[in-house]
Amino acid sequence: MLDAIGTVLPLAVALALSPLAIASVVLMLLSSKPRAASFAFLIGFVISIAVVSTAAFLLASVLPHSDDDTSISAPYLLLLLGIAAIVLAVRQWRARPKPGDELELPGWIAKVEGISTPSAFTLGAFFGGIKPKNLLLSVGLGVSVEATMISGGEAAIVLVAVAVVSSIPIMVPVVLSMVALERISGALDRLRDWMVRHNSAVVGVILLLVGVLLIGKALSTLGA
Repeated sequence: MLDAIGTVLPLAVALALSPLAIASVVLMLLSSKPRAASFAFLIGFVISIAVVSTAAFLLASVLPHSDDDTSISAPYLLLLLGIAAIVLAVRQWRARPKPGDELELPGWIAKVEGISTPSAFTLGAFFGGIKPKNLLLSVGLGVSVEATMISGGEAAIVLVAVAVVSSIPIMVPVVLSMVALERISGALDRLRDWMVRHNSAVVGVILLLVGVLLIGKALSTLGA
């Protein structure tokens, strides 16, 4: 199981680096009802990653396997995911604001500060495992865990653990806000601005690295 965790840890880190998700929870923490909305967002984020990665794991488990129970399809799935990640990386990088460009905030950003608790949960679920970058990573996570040939029980532990680890950048400001929200409000405001401004560049770099990682893993498995 530890080997499986080590295998998917880079994907967990990539899932954790979600600038707009972090910016969203920061906006909620600066709203009139910070704790309920931000906590709901966090729970939605974790559950979504766990559900999507589990679905990918179950799908990979029913695809063809060799006589020694090694997945035949996993390397090809990882290869396709890696190529898709690089294509998305190029699109994200090209969409980044150029120096001197005026920053145009997404329309939904203005609605986050007054978001309801159920809507915050839904938004967290969207950012967790449905938004293209994290959907790609969550599927790759499930396929990668299935390829390690651990038991179903161990796989469940790994997938839940990775989902929790992936939420740490969101969890930290939520936890800090419970004890010192007023003290950290200035830092949260600056963090939000930085995350929104550099979202495309950060996500583009992350997707490029993940794409190379997935393709390398696929090729090494095919060559084994």
